[in-house]
Amino acid sequence: MSHILKYTEWESNGKWYSGDTSDLARGSNYWWIPARMLGIELTDFILLLKDEFHVDKFHYNEDTNVLCYSWKNYVDCHRYSLFINKEARKRKFLI
Repeated sequence: MSHILKYTEWESNGKWYSGDTSDLARGSNYWWIPARMLGIELTDFILLLKDEFHVDKFHYNEDTNVLCYSWKNYVDCHRYSLFINKEARKRKFLI
């Protein structure tokens, strides 16, 4: 069953992460989903994360096409989650 994209935050080893963990087996947290929802290029999405939401660390695995990003600061992570959730509701973006 599909649902509106909904990001939550979690902490691990002093770093904060944000994503939709509701159905990981079906790809609910693929890193490119927010870019597609926002209608922007993937490179612009990465710049948005860096410049607007102050992501501290990026790691990309080319073999698996997985981009991980994290924050040292909960406030920036939470602000990102709020932004994604607001946009998903406004656009009625189903995954």
